[in-house]
Amino acid sequence: MVMKYDLVVVGAGNGGLMAACRASQMGLKTLVIEKHNLPGGCATSFRRGRFEFEASLHELTDFGEGPARGDLGRLFDELGIELEWLSIPDAYRIVVAGDKGIELDATVPHGREKFLSYMESKCPGCTPALNRLFDVCVEIDKGLAYIGMSRGKPDPAVMRSEYGNFARLSGATVMDVWKAIELPKDCIDILSAYWPYQGADLNTLDAVRYLKMLDGYITNGAYMPRKRSHEISVAIEKRARQLGCDFWYNREVTKITTKNGCISGVVTADGETVKTGAVISNVFPNVVYSKLLDDPSLVPEYELKKANARSFGGRGFTILMGLDKSPEELGIKDYAVFVSTSADSSSMYRNCFSRETNDNFAATCLNIVNPEASPEGTTHFGITCLFTDEAWGDVTPENYTDEKRKYSLGLIERYEKAMGINIRNSIEEIVIATPVTYARYLGSPQGAIYGYFADRWDGMMGRMFSDGMEQTVPGLRFVGSHGVRLSGFLPTYTSGDLAAKQMMGEIAGGSKK
Repeated sequence: MVMKYDLVVVGAGNGGLMAACRASQMGLKTLVIEKHNLPGGCATSFRRGRFEFEASLHELTDFGEGPARGDLGRLFDELGIELEWLSIPDAYRIVVAGDKGIELDATVPHGREKFLSYMESKCPGCTPALNRLFDVCVEIDKGLAYIGMSRGKPDPAVMRSEYGNFARLSGATVMDVWKAIELPKDCIDILSAYWPYQGADLNTLDAVRYLKMLDGYITNGAYMPRKRSHEISVAIEKRARQLGCDFWYNREVTKITTKNGCISGVVTADGETVKTGAVISNVFPNVVYSKLLDDPSLVPEYELKKANARSFGGRGFTILMGLDKSPEELGIKDYAVFVSTSADSSSMYRNCFSRETNDNFAATCLNIVNPEASPEGTTHFGITCLFTDEAWGDVTPENYTDEKRKYSLGLIERYEKAMGINIRNSIEEIVIATPVTYARYLGSPQGAIYGYFADRWDGMMGRMFSDGMEQTVPGLRFVGSHGVRLSGFLPTYTSGDLAAKQMMGEIAGGSKK
């Protein structure tokens, strides 16, 4: 029997889960089809020996109480998604260890007043510029709120007259803003640490996107779910089921069908056919257009040009370790440390092009936030770095294992030298995920975990303003790291929420355009 749904969501990643939850809350009969046996995509955990490893999440903002309850926290509350959050003590520590030894070592606190006081101690005289920075963040919040109220179709005249500063910010990079507010170089070096979270150097990144994130972490703090990111995925799935959503696991969509130029259904690898006039895809547009869509000629020329013009975003490399000593025994005191050979984001970004030069990474210890993250007397420890080009394309099946071990050992040695902490002798379990791993598990081209590179012409603001101007195949929308809001946990969740609302509007209006 052929089943029929109002909406089919392809892929149970962050964006797909949130789209399913919102669509179900709005009354759409919704089905999620996921090729794996559990939800979340990267937002998951897994066991090796006596350790349960966090696969991807470092931290999230917006989950405090009162004023610290930001947009994402309020979205979870609105949808009835419940889980336990733990507060992360500091924003981050940045250690620049160059040829001359430790050139920069700073631990940035949460809380605006604490932040200002600390930064003044590190960069005397910087407070006026930082206050100007926070004024910019206020302009960003006002502008984004207006765009939200205008349903993504802001009136240019209103933008110019009432949100002029925000309009000017929309085309600015992070470095443009920092130069305009005369932020001292020492401050810029410290505040550049978050660039790997967004996968582009600060001469390219949208000012709105980066400063919104920075302000969120500094002002509202950062949080981790007690039971890792898999707890988030399970909580969203649970709520979606309560709202009437159906889930099919261990099934892969192999065809998205069309009729009369519009989406008409999906077909799975085991032969199941589902009729629907609406599909939200957590799968890359490149994959959908080239492999899944039954009639590729329906894809507008604009969409094909856009997909071909884009380059893939950051590719992940992760080392997860279960250490047989406690953080106290090892001397680990920080939850998150960014270690690099330079504080210049452009230099670090270029270094990420190849394995030979990429020595910038983030090290995290879950036990600092959650002492129960691993068995008593042990440590859950991870090292993550980003590749900004197809740096693993030359690796063969024959030398793959040797290459990933060699590169991992180099990162571990870098950490030990920079921090003065020995971890190699305490490794009980180790799991290494390369871009090849991510490509295989996620089905993302080249192992990209950050969607498409946020180039100046294709950053968050450019995508937001152009969203809806050129639709793809009627009845088809995309969510996830390659969507309008770009990569990261918060953006992918909000992309799912937005796509579901847009799809509901199209269905309720009787139009697929």
